[in-house]
Amino acid sequence: MGEVRKQADALVLSEFAPGGVVVNSRMDILQFRGRTEPFLMHGPGAASLNLLQMARQGLAMELRPLIARAAKQNRTASREGVQMRENGRLLSLNVRVLPFQVPTSEERFFLVLFEEKSSEVVAAMPKGKAGHRTVAQRELAQLREELSATKQSLHTLMEEHEASDEDLRAANEEALSGNEELQSTNEELETAKEELQSTNEELTTLNEELHNRNLELQEVSDDLLNLFSSVDFSVVMLDKELRIRRFTPHAQKVLSLIPGDVGRPVTDLKFSLDLPELHESIARVLETLNVEEREIQDREGHWYVLRIRPYRTTDNRINGVVVTLLDIDALKHSLAASECARLLAESIVATVREPLLVLDGELHVQMANRSFYDLFRVKPEDTEGRFIYKLGNGQWDIPELRELLEKILPAHTTLENFPFEAKFPGVGKKTLRLNARRLATAESHADWILLAMLDATARK
Repeated sequence: MGEVRKQADALVLSEFAPGGVVVNSRMDILQFRGRTEPFLMHGPGAASLNLLQMARQGLAMELRPLIARAAKQNRTASREGVQMRENGRLLSLNVRVLPFQVPTSEERFFLVLFEEKSSEVVAAMPKGKAGHRTVAQRELAQLREELSATKQSLHTLMEEHEASDEDLRAANEEALSGNEELQSTNEELETAKEELQSTNEELTTLNEELHNRNLELQEVSDDLLNLFSSVDFSVVMLDKELRIRRFTPHAQKVLSLIPGDVGRPVTDLKFSLDLPELHESIARVLETLNVEEREIQDREGHWYVLRIRPYRTTDNRINGVVVTLLDIDALKHSLAASECARLLAESIVATVREPLLVLDGELHVQMANRSFYDLFRVKPEDTEGRFIYKLGNGQWDIPELRELLEKILPAHTTLENFPFEAKFPGVGKKTLRLNARRLATAESHADWILLAMLDATARK
């Protein structure tokens, strides 16, 4: 009967329990529960079990803050009426995130449950209006307010312009009257000439200022053009409507842009490099004014750092965003190679049967193998990172060993069968034969010292 009950429970869970997944703190899916096809899908490109990458359109942006809130408050977080798209349909569902831990692990896990509010499909909005969220609505309202203020300012300028036209017409009439008076009075003519000369001087000064300003603008434009041509990374500038304003030659190569793309909305372009959630990230930067940065990989596995920051004018106004792509592929491979070398070194040290210490150039213990800990009955936390002369009760701090490590070894690189005798806590008196080798690198401060020891107590 026990097996029958388990099978019945499994059927009930699969048929009636809401679909969901279990994820870790890195958003990696560890287990699928129930039907998740309406909410999750595998996208094109490299295989991934990351929840945010598998979430369907409209769902990923809701999951990240919901999981973050559940993790921060350490309690269930829920969101009702979340809208998402599935095969062209707009669905409404409730999302719950339940944080939990297992007794055998300190890592936190999250149970994410998806529950459709009803079996009916919410009618999709017309093309061009789907997927708008509160952030977009606030931005649209703000843009409408700015447009209204601009219209009001333009209306005021037009009224002032009409008033100026009326003043000019009145001035013209007065000038005609003045011409008639000038014909009768030479003195008034001389006065008018002086006023005209003064006006001409002001116009000349204004023309010179405008000419100098144009030269400055041309110089700034040339500087910007040369700067863009000289930088070896991708930069794309977007205005507040997400239209491309400028981009560097490197961006033209990496993102397959053409000069004709200037002025086009970035939402209409399909880049050769996959930029996940680019539009959502730009919207967040425009809303929060915080810089967003993350590492991405192209289809060939090349690594980049994507950084999005607000575009600030000289008067501290936000007028779009600046998107940069930094090539970190060489750095990534270098770090991976360094990690492999470190793991190899640790494995070699661990396999040596004789007690072995690895010291840095300043004689601090970087690592020790299990034979060392077993022989001297010490723990790693009492050994690693400590000055060799301060290990134990100072048994290693003897003049002969100091001379070996500080004078003889730097001059000869290797030393063999150095006699060493000391009494160690919990072990007793030990007679050792020390073998040392200095591993020199290009930088002297990075030199390592391998100090192996042979227990000769029994032989003595």
